[in-house]
Amino acid sequence: MHQEILPILPHQDITPGVMVGLAWYYLLASALNAAAAAYVAYMEMVSEGASRVGLAPRTRRLPDWLVGTYIGLYGLAMVMILARPFLPGALDVAYCLCALANIVVALTAGADAAHFSELRASDGTHSGNSGELTLDDHIPAVGLGKSISRMLWTLIWGIAAVMFQAIGLAYLFGGAIVLPQIFRDRINQVSGPTTFFVGATIAFVAVIAFRKLAANGLVAWGLVNAALLFFGLSMSDFDFRDIVTKPDNVPIVGLMVLVGFFTWLSLRRAVINDSRQAQGLPVLEALEPEKTLTWPDLVYTELVCMVICTIVLVLWGIVLQAPLEQPASSTVAPNPSKAPWYFLGLQEMLVYFDPWMAGVVLPSLIVVGLMAVPYIDNNKEGNGYYTIEKRKFAYITFQYGFLVLWVVLILLGTFLRGPNWNFFGPYEFWDLHKLIPLNNVNLSDIVWIQILGQTKPSSILQREAPGIILCLLYFAIPPLLMYRLFFRKYAEQAGMVRYLTLAVLLLFMASLPIKMVLRWTINLKYLVAIPEYFFNI
Repeated sequence: MHQEILPILPHQDITPGVMVGLAWYYLLASALNAAAAAYVAYMEMVSEGASRVGLAPRTRRLPDWLVGTYIGLYGLAMVMILARPFLPGALDVAYCLCALANIVVALTAGADAAHFSELRASDGTHSGNSGELTLDDHIPAVGLGKSISRMLWTLIWGIAAVMFQAIGLAYLFGGAIVLPQIFRDRINQVSGPTTFFVGATIAFVAVIAFRKLAANGLVAWGLVNAALLFFGLSMSDFDFRDIVTKPDNVPIVGLMVLVGFFTWLSLRRAVINDSRQAQGLPVLEALEPEKTLTWPDLVYTELVCMVICTIVLVLWGIVLQAPLEQPASSTVAPNPSKAPWYFLGLQEMLVYFDPWMAGVVLPSLIVVGLMAVPYIDNNKEGNGYYTIEKRKFAYITFQYGFLVLWVVLILLGTFLRGPNWNFFGPYEFWDLHKLIPLNNVNLSDIVWIQILGQTKPSSILQREAPGIILCLLYFAIPPLLMYRLFFRKYAEQAGMVRYLTLAVLLLFMASLPIKMVLRWTINLKYLVAIPEYFFNI
């Protein structure tokens, strides 16, 4: 009997359910930008540490009718959502009500900002004496540039809100907006561990070099909008969406948001503090109360946080099902077999190091290094406040180790490592049968076979002498160079024992990116390969 073999149909990028989900996603993006426009238009914008002394009172006010309209439209939308079992099309009506609220806020904020600007220019009601600053103006923090045009940026964020909302309405009514396939193919082509890691390093260096620009709230919000647009368009791709929306991976998306926000917040405060200190002003933390009472202030805050976290976890458990799989079996292993998210950085290290090094030595040095920091660091500046200039080496070293050598490796292992631990582009299907030819070689192969053109010696010490000598030189010469070029003063103050401990920890930290680069460039697997005794470096 002839059996017909049906072709495997590709997954559909856009489905009705996906379009509804993206419509609500862009509704949220629009609401965020409408709120940003309203904040710039109406609220007091006195940045951290800026003085209010001598400024005339703020006359801009958020209109009561606008607040009532916004709350009323969203409240009516909530009623429609709750009544959806009895009212056909209630979700669409609720969505349109929320969209109308966002657009009304964005347009009203833009119109009022333009009106306030005209009054200010004519020395009208919403200004003090001509040329004097008032609380209607933007008072920037020290070191973060000049005052902004509130009208201009209100219009920019208002237009962004309307554009996001237009995209959401297009999805709601059947308009399939997708990331062009040519962009997806190009991103997949250039994606790889090399691109990912080098790109992350370049971005880190750029943020440190241009930290005053990065600390600016307008720049940060612009990057947030770019990320919202890129993520939304990417969610129209099935393969991207399939990986990102896995229950195991959803918290990692939240991790990216939280790490990005708090890193930026600390960077901003450090930039402001450094600028204030350069002008002889006290740091931000010195302007705030020195003590907070445990009861009721701290306990009350902790209670509120506990209640909010409990509500979030309960809702999370209701909406997102737990990623439970089949019972564990010794005969069946998942592919890819991944460690918990907090160990994915270590699992990525296994690609470049032997298990004893990636699973034992390096993690132990991380723990020991963190324990040794208080004893190695003799710089008392920066205690109790954020700063970069006073602790530039410590800041850059720790942030690079945490963000690039840990968080980035977690993201790489979560979203881009697929079956057989192969690397896949963000829009690439995770094919179980994907084969990547690798020609990894050891240093002894390069020296004896490729360079000298002879067979490797039978003696282990002679065979691995190049790698052993190179490792010894790595831990002997750089500490001497670092001492003469950068750390002479530190070694004289802290002593040679502390300096050598710091140097060894830095060299082990640097060994990871060095080994990664060697693997990507010359396919180097091990510097020292002694499989006879299960010892490889």
